[in-house]
Amino acid sequence: MSLDLRTAFDAAARSYDGQRRRLIPCFDDFYGATVELVTERAPPDARILDLGAGTGLLTALVAEARPEADYTLSDLSQGMLAQARERFAGSALRASFRVMDHLALADVGAFDVVMSALSIHHLDDDGKQAVYAAAARALRPGGLFINADQVAGDTPEMESRYWHHWFEAVSASGLEEAAIAAAIERQKLDRRTALEPQLDWLRRAGLTEVECRYKNVSFVVMGGVKL
Repeated sequence: MSLDLRTAFDAAARSYDGQRRRLIPCFDDFYGATVELVTERAPPDARILDLGAGTGLLTALVAEARPEADYTLSDLSQGMLAQARERFAGSALRASFRVMDHLALADVGAFDVVMSALSIHHLDDDGKQAVYAAAARALRPGGLFINADQVAGDTPEMESRYWHHWFEAVSASGLEEAAIAAAIERQKLDRRTALEPQLDWLRRAGLTEVECRYKNVSFVVMGGVKL
């Protein structure tokens, strides 16, 4: 991932969580579908990797349902991970932290769940495929990979509709214009890809039971299981 991406998210770290519900119009259902998948598939005392964990928001939501799990949070941005450390400071949650580019993931058979939220779309198509393959290798047999992310429309016209749907919802949310402008600026770093090719890449990575569990315009929750 680029230095520009690290810089953008280091700068946004302090305000990131406070804006999430307004920047993600389907916040509750989007994250809820992710938590539901983890609780369905993860064994007791699961080892869970949050890839691109940012401030630890996804881990915090999953931990409400699975507080006994062991969590590893990785992110390229030291500023984001600093917020995650602060979030869990003093809690009983078993959590460790890695400053790491997604493409450096080299664990083999180490985790019951590899999950990611709103992060992998920053990679180009080759990078996405590489991360999907690395995530599959990092899973134990029966382990679950989940990518809760944004996808592109299948056509330029669909992509335009996706963007306008998001912009209208966010503009009506009451979020300050400066925050919306900053979010739009960060979107220039996005490399979103349509859904169907990504489902195919998950299968090629060696995952089975591949599905799109949830979709609301550009927001999707997809995943698969390691044989």
